[in-house]
Amino acid sequence: MNYRTDIPLLFLILSACSFAADCPPRDGSPDAQQMERFDRQGQTEFRRGDFSGAAGDFGRAACLAPANLVGIFELLQSAAAAMGASDFSRAISALKDADRSAPGYTLALAMLVKVELLAGDDSDLKATLRELARRFPGDGRLHAGLVQDLLQASRHDLALAEALRFEQTGTEDSRAMLNLAVLENQAGALEDAARVAISLEEARQIPSKTRSSGAAVAGLSYEGLGQLPEATTHFRTAIELDPGAPNAYLALARIYGVQQNHEQALAVLELAQKNVPGSRQILLALGSAQVAVDRFAAARDTLAGLLDRFPDEWEAYLKLAAAYRNSGEPVMATQTLRRLADRQSNYPRLHIVIAESMLDENPVDYFGVLQELAKAETASGQDYDIFYLKGRVYVATVRYDQAIDAFQRAIVARPTDPSAYYQLAMAYRKSGRSDLAKEQFARMQFLKGN
Repeated sequence: MNYRTDIPLLFLILSACSFAADCPPRDGSPDAQQMERFDRQGQTEFRRGDFSGAAGDFGRAACLAPANLVGIFELLQSAAAAMGASDFSRAISALKDADRSAPGYTLALAMLVKVELLAGDDSDLKATLRELARRFPGDGRLHAGLVQDLLQASRHDLALAEALRFEQTGTEDSRAMLNLAVLENQAGALEDAARVAISLEEARQIPSKTRSSGAAVAGLSYEGLGQLPEATTHFRTAIELDPGAPNAYLALARIYGVQQNHEQALAVLELAQKNVPGSRQILLALGSAQVAVDRFAAARDTLAGLLDRFPDEWEAYLKLAAAYRNSGEPVMATQTLRRLADRQSNYPRLHIVIAESMLDENPVDYFGVLQELAKAETASGQDYDIFYLKGRVYVATVRYDQAIDAFQRAIVARPTDPSAYYQLAMAYRKSGRSDLAKEQFARMQFLKGN
């Protein structure tokens, strides 16, 4: 963040001290404009982790400063140089000295927050934040900047506290308010998040992209509250305000999917593909929606194109395989799944899915199916689907005793699934044990009825 520099205040409170030893000779009076430029650059560089650049700019500011400002810039330079050497202790010491020299100046403590975040010093970090809150409760820009630093470090709990402090200052800052809405949403304060987000959505004086983000957060909050019509309205507003942002389309399509309105979800995603061409998230969602409404040829084109550009989009292989399988091309489905296995051999349950796909082929390579199931068993251990599919292979290859054992083990793994009882009954029937077959058929009917 660009920490606020109150230059007039510094003139009043800093004592005289010598120039930095490495400053070039100069004539004339201090250059306040250049000094402030280097100060701002140093702050920005420190925030983004360019400590060497920050040290250089704070040093240049010291060289241009009047005598009573030199000391603070030398301390900031020392802190930045220490951070460049990962010497957290020296950096903290320099910043505390700077704060003691200028207790009415926010920069040293704000920089100290950054150092303590990187050092992982949680207790000192919280103490520094409390001190900032005590001494500068009305400085909205300060607290908004601290939110950004805390978010960057994924300290959402502390960021939320700072965002609430920012809100109490009454400062107008749409980015900080958006951060507050997002953090409240993540923390489960959904009604508060919706309130803040709607205020941004309705603020016509701020950029449309920010208003769109506010509408999207409002939509997420109402979705979390289970108020789907309200969520839908806000997501549509987010799209209208910023047609190029993909997340609102994805969220709106997700709601329609939950409502089993797959055609409407597809329409939203087709609009998204038009307005946000090339987005991998949109392409994956679009291909999945096309599969859901039985547009398998279109799904094949969408998902194959996605994988040409983004071959690490693992879920797309599964969706493309489903499109091939449902359009009567099981061999292509199996080949697609094997492409995934070649790239991501540890993908969960992949060998089970390949085995299922192979069983749809004609003719079926039963030995190959058992090989895939053996790999799945090595990876997954005792699994219902492994036993169930083994049983199907054994029935098809007239190994009824092995089929009966496999289906019995499937039932142990998942005792409330009627399918295994049906298959076990068929295995008993084909092996000539009709009484046992009737018993399993009765159990299947009981489970289906309940």
